[in-house]
Amino acid sequence: DAAAAEAAAWAAADAKGGDDEDDANSVSDIGGDDDLSDQEEPQDSYGKLAYLTKCDEMGLVPVSQVLKYLEQEDMQLTHYGVGPRGVLALAEGLRVNGTITTLRMADNHLGPEGCQLLLEALKDRNNVSELDLSDNGMGKGIAGLPPLLAPKFSIITTLHLRGNKLGDREAKLLCEALVPNTTVTYLDLSVNLFTEKGGAAIGGLLETTAIIKELNLAWNNLRAKGCAHIASGLKANGALEVLNLGWNGLGNEGMIPLGECLAINGGLVELMISSNGISGKGFKALADGIKVNQSLASVELDHNNIGEEGGAAVRDAVDGNKGLVALGLNNCNVTDELRTYVDAVLFQRRKQQAGGGAPVEGGAAA
Repeated sequence: DAAAAEAAAWAAADAKGGDDEDDANSVSDIGGDDDLSDQEEPQDSYGKLAYLTKCDEMGLVPVSQVLKYLEQEDMQLTHYGVGPRGVLALAEGLRVNGTITTLRMADNHLGPEGCQLLLEALKDRNNVSELDLSDNGMGKGIAGLPPLLAPKFSIITTLHLRGNKLGDREAKLLCEALVPNTTVTYLDLSVNLFTEKGGAAIGGLLETTAIIKELNLAWNNLRAKGCAHIASGLKANGALEVLNLGWNGLGNEGMIPLGECLAINGGLVELMISSNGISGKGFKALADGIKVNQSLASVELDHNNIGEEGGAAVRDAVDGNKGLVALGLNNCNVTDELRTYVDAVLFQRRKQQAGGGAPVEGGAAA
């Protein structure tokens, strides 16, 4: 009887131990399931989930093109009418997205707040090297841009801010951010509201930076005094290669400092000054700089009344600057004889540059 009792005790102990082991295994299995569920949780590297979630919160219909472009390097949303509400949802996706390097969002009615929100969202991941926010009424929303242009942080090389109602204050803020910047080489500030003060800010930028290669300032309101500031900055700048000052009301007075600048500057390759109210008198001042300049290859003078008075100066500029291969004279009221002469000279130069073969396309006087 004693032996039987002892055997029963051992059997009970074994049964209890087995139950404990099963319990332990059960707990381990539960933990394993948790780990597996964590691993299987969907990742949102494109920002699609963030975009859709925000759309749902705001009662917006998601845009299929946005979902498509969130997976690509180049987001092309020009003229999509995203608007100030739609950009709220898009910004949430861009805060997460690690793919997009080019963002084109011109003409989307974003307004100042929408532009600033978008710029702040881009800072979270900092992937974009080409940014186009043209024609969005940015105005004061440009305040969101300086952090993206900060030294040792900025990767933006191409920046389009055309038609954004940017005034002199915005020009000052932007130029202050660009002075220490080391990445932006293309800058489009055309069709804005810059006057003399804006020209002063831009001139100061050109005087202190050697990064920007192409600058478009067409269709502003710089006038002669604004041009003088820019010309002053260009004297010390050997980096800028393309400058568009068309449609700025520079007049004959603006050609004086610009001509003086060209006599010194050794970097500018292409200059566009169409439709600036320049007559023969003004071109004479400009020609003095063109004919001694060592880098200038193309000048666009279209829609200025150069006339017969400036004809001799045109010829002197072409003869003096042997590197000049393109001179736009559309609607400049010059003689047919001068056109024929300029066309022939520049044709031969382009042909020579092409190694004796077919001439380089475009640029002859018309």
